[in-house]
Amino acid sequence: MLVEMKKLVLIAHSARRNRILRALHRSKLVEISATREIENTEVFDNSDRLEKLNEKLGRVSSVLQFMYGEKKSGLKLVKEIEKNKESDIDFEYQPIKGVPFQTIATISYEEFTNIPATEVELLAHISDIEKIQSRYNEINSLSLKSNTFIDQLEVYLPIDVKFSTFCDTKSTSVVLGTVSVQQKSQLEEIINNHNDAQFEVYDGIRFIPFSFVCLKEETDSIMSELQALEFSQCNFDFKHTAKELLEIEKEKLVKFDNEKIELMRKALAKESFIADWKQLYDYYLIEIAKQTAAQGFRCTNSVFVLEAWYPAVEEERITAILNDCCDEVVYEFREPEDNEIIPTLVKSKKLFEPYEDVTNMYSAPNYREDFDPNPIMAFFYFLFFGMMLADAGYGLLLAIGGFVLYKLKKPTPGKGRLLLVITMGGVSTIIWGALFGGWFAFDLGTSFLNKIVWFKPLDEPILMLGLCLALGFLQVVVGMGCNAYNLIRKHRSMDAVFEIFTWFMAFIGLGILVLNSILWKLDALKTTATVLILVGLAGLVLGNARGKKGVGGKIMGALGGVGKLYNGVNILSDVLSYSRLFGLGLAGGVVGMVVNKICGVIIGLLPAFGGIPVLGIIVALPIFMVGHLFNIGISTLGAYVHNCRLQYIEFFGKFYAGAGHLFVPLGSRTKYTYIDNTSLEKEATERAAAKSNQGVAAV
Repeated sequence: MLVEMKKLVLIAHSARRNRILRALHRSKLVEISATREIENTEVFDNSDRLEKLNEKLGRVSSVLQFMYGEKKSGLKLVKEIEKNKESDIDFEYQPIKGVPFQTIATISYEEFTNIPATEVELLAHISDIEKIQSRYNEINSLSLKSNTFIDQLEVYLPIDVKFSTFCDTKSTSVVLGTVSVQQKSQLEEIINNHNDAQFEVYDGIRFIPFSFVCLKEETDSIMSELQALEFSQCNFDFKHTAKELLEIEKEKLVKFDNEKIELMRKALAKESFIADWKQLYDYYLIEIAKQTAAQGFRCTNSVFVLEAWYPAVEEERITAILNDCCDEVVYEFREPEDNEIIPTLVKSKKLFEPYEDVTNMYSAPNYREDFDPNPIMAFFYFLFFGMMLADAGYGLLLAIGGFVLYKLKKPTPGKGRLLLVITMGGVSTIIWGALFGGWFAFDLGTSFLNKIVWFKPLDEPILMLGLCLALGFLQVVVGMGCNAYNLIRKHRSMDAVFEIFTWFMAFIGLGILVLNSILWKLDALKTTATVLILVGLAGLVLGNARGKKGVGGKIMGALGGVGKLYNGVNILSDVLSYSRLFGLGLAGGVVGMVVNKICGVIIGLLPAFGGIPVLGIIVALPIFMVGHLFNIGISTLGAYVHNCRLQYIEFFGKFYAGAGHLFVPLGSRTKYTYIDNTSLEKEATERAAAKSNQGVAAV
């Protein structure tokens, strides 16, 4: 359900601003909003503080990226050097073991408040890493420069002459350069046309190096002809040959690699600080959130005004927190005003809670326009997920695997809920798979599992398609019912009657008509059904004339209502979209069956020993496992994506406004750590108990 939200308006002395912000952050109960304009106040300016915090946050972020990114490339470099024996490196590295599967660490609020005490020390270590990082990047730049130079030198390796040799004299020009091998014939033609010049051509793979000596007055003529061949002139004047320079550059690269490894060794020596740096990073994140929130305050020379949203049910706790915080504070709680954008907080039962992420990926509920769609959506999402996989064996693997991974990962509150969606999807798949007779696409034969089979989709595809369309029609109707509920709670009951219930009347009449033609064939029922359909459609058309003035206005309104009959085509189109349940359900079964057939053929072809096809089983087993794992993966992805599509378009499209703003408590968005404030809740409980005991003693 959507939690009722209210507004906190607080006035306090400026000296108590940070204390109040810390208390509100610790509570995780309020979302700071911009304070409305107040006469004789100005916006609080803390841009300098924010700039410094963002600078520190950037430094920590850069160091963490360096430690993670360069560690992998550096260790890879060590392995390559040791493999190629390019250097006598004695490199030992003992990685720090973390908690398996854990990506976010949990710390208490008390630990979080102690982070500033270690800030100076941690920043000093960060400075050390920054120096290492700076030199590391410099070496990378130098290495890139050397590699580029080596690429240029390799072209001239066939020339065993110093580059400085190719220099002009008083009367002649000496030129060295290259053309591509594709231009070899044109180069030979130019050489033949200039007999007075002396050309020396060398072998090349991609480029042909050559030199020529000519009189200076002929230089321009030859050069103009060579430019047409995309001639690249060499400007090197080193007193070394290309081979000598190549050896020098390779020695440089080895030194660079050794220095990089030494730098990496120094950096990894500080790997133990990574956990502390992550906490420092989140500390800066929260401080930035506080200071950003403070920028929305209105203030005078001595006081500030704060406005914040909070769940109405937490009013008593917020009161206790503010009273304990300081005395120089005045506050009030009020109802939202019509022009305010209210954040949305959803509190679902544990069974439906994981599906909140599915809804939020589409859009958060709008506090004013929507009700909580998660319980209804979760039912259909669970229902359709299993239909699209339709194999109980796959469902067992998904349910067990998802649950085990969730327990191993131990995600922090609000995280890892997608794993639970997959786990519950596995349960749904077990149910539907058992009803459809799907157990890794095997033929059940006369086993006991065959007794609970309803029907097999591959044997009765029309029945499967009919079931999918029927369930799709059910969800579309439920979506229309949700729209009617929305209209009624907005005091638009007549709109619900003429826009939704008229369709329901027509649907009921159509259903009776179809069943009567198949089963009973009674004229009375046929007449009743026809009347229901006509009355429903007439109500839909005539209902559009409501509120129109004059006879002409009502006639035009009724004619406009005829256009609403076209919505029947849209409803039919939405129902047909649920045929994807049919398609995906059959596709997974067919792929699984094909994998089993391939394995069966392999087992039959290979020789058996003692009547047991041992060799065939050994060969077929990996194919069986890989094939079915692939089928599980692709089918699960398809079930997840297409299930979301059905909820977002066919279901939410009927009633859900969305575009809501999720309630984000002050400082709750962290990257690497989760701050546990259960100690605060314990203190609040103890205070409440003490207060109660004092009241009893007084009586």
